[in-house]
Amino acid sequence: MNRFLPLLALLLFVALSGCRDDEPGKCGVGPTPVSAYSVIGPAPGGTADPDGGAPVNLTITGNITFDRLTVTATGLDLLNPVSENAVDVLVEAVTYNNINIVLGSTSTDAAGAYSLNFSTTVDYYIRARAQCGSGGDIDRVFHSQTSPPVVHAVPGQVLNRAAGSQVVNLHAAADATNRAGAFAVLDTARRLRAACTLTALGPLDLFWGMGNAGTQWLKDGGGNTITLATETGLDGPNGNPSIYLLGGTAADLLNSDHDEFDETVIAHEWASFLQLTRSRDNNFGGPHFGEELLFSASYSEGVVTAIGCALLNQRVYRDTVGYVGGSSSVQFEFDCESGVVPGSGVGYANEFRVTRATWDLLDGGAGSPADNDGDPGNIALADLLSSFADLQTRAAPYEIAWLASLLQELVDDAHLTVGDANTIMTAQSAAFPPAGGDSFPAVLTVGAAATNANLDAWSGADPNPVLGPQANGVWRLELAAPQTLTIDVTNTTGAYDPAAHRLDLSLHDLSRNIKAQHVGDVANKTVTVSLAAGTYIVRVQHSPASQASSAPVSFSVQAQ
Repeated sequence: MNRFLPLLALLLFVALSGCRDDEPGKCGVGPTPVSAYSVIGPAPGGTADPDGGAPVNLTITGNITFDRLTVTATGLDLLNPVSENAVDVLVEAVTYNNINIVLGSTSTDAAGAYSLNFSTTVDYYIRARAQCGSGGDIDRVFHSQTSPPVVHAVPGQVLNRAAGSQVVNLHAAADATNRAGAFAVLDTARRLRAACTLTALGPLDLFWGMGNAGTQWLKDGGGNTITLATETGLDGPNGNPSIYLLGGTAADLLNSDHDEFDETVIAHEWASFLQLTRSRDNNFGGPHFGEELLFSASYSEGVVTAIGCALLNQRVYRDTVGYVGGSSSVQFEFDCESGVVPGSGVGYANEFRVTRATWDLLDGGAGSPADNDGDPGNIALADLLSSFADLQTRAAPYEIAWLASLLQELVDDAHLTVGDANTIMTAQSAAFPPAGGDSFPAVLTVGAAATNANLDAWSGADPNPVLGPQANGVWRLELAAPQTLTIDVTNTTGAYDPAAHRLDLSLHDLSRNIKAQHVGDVANKTVTVSLAAGTYIVRVQHSPASQASSAPVSFSVQAQ
């Protein structure tokens, strides 16, 4: 039996998605949030008897399942959805006339089965929510287009209490409404958490919805509007670490970028959550397309791809486009062990080389994926993750997190030899310990000046004005004791033009907090700040009005 609804049903769903809770089926003019009622209210059908009467004790049993669209070498398998059990999801009995009054709740077992006991004087319906876990380790998939966000659900029809105990099975289908998407995201997150040997990770909120419309109502913890793109952040709408996933373009849902079934894409973001909460990340953030990056950025992006794929035991990272009723393809693919490295970066400088090096460290080890090329790492997954977490409190050397930091930590923890580390890095056109131009970052000594005479906003064939190494000067500032210091940046470019030669100065701690900053069109920048003892990162960024108008700049930076 074909579960997929025609395009007309899809258009009807989109049209109704702006209805208010108190007026199901009525929509206003202009953009409005998707109603909570349409997400977690009862399914159409079923009628309620008059309320009142003695309480009835009920036992409802059943199974919760969802469709998964399998990722293949050519895209999503749109014609053969696989029905999977929804493991450990929240199941609720809810009054028929108020979506917020829960009569009882339980969770499914490893086979997707549940048994729910409750007492009620009114008719009710059963719904399964895209939420799992217990204690502090709870994963929830919120609808990205409701205000406030609500956890996705697959609901059943209204049931009469007079019918007594019965069996209620619920299935989230990959159809026009695609309720399956939320449960596929949840199941992937659940399996990643289960595979991770680091425990007590805390709650994780994931946000996803078909079409990415209505995201003007999605705000971070600071009240700033979130422009939805697949990414990870610590300051989510509910104050929790959060992952935001693309749900396709509203104008072309059937042929655009969905990530709800792309498990390795989710795994990359999940491993970023792990890095942000349990390890150290000194990535300044910004766009990246596989081009040459700052070492801290290439490490941040590359290591999480390898870790995420390893947790799923998936060697090939794939990002698909398309959905049922349209067509699907693979827009990006990378083999973590043998993939061709895109972009111009070499050695430590490219995120995909970091992915390959990290994969070679752990493949063949206990709990890790198989080794197919005989590299010497073979580190147990638990040991690699333990050293990965140790970077959070690492002191010098290598306290600024980049690939050499992880390698040194693994050596210090006796999980890797220097010789094996060098063998792995030699395959990626670098060496360990890093030598020459692979060293990062340079030390800025208080009282001495550093210069960079070739800073440019262009970064190879794929421009990256935010992260490209030619667009950034980065230094380590190490303070043995608290002190107040002044950092000066002197722009020595001839015929200074801010549209082409502007430099911005910022000072960060190891948790990526900005401690001081001077931005703007003036040629020279200065900050004075009182700092505790510790390591800080000084960044001078070339920030021209446009890449087309940029030109190389020369400058000196001094701390005193």
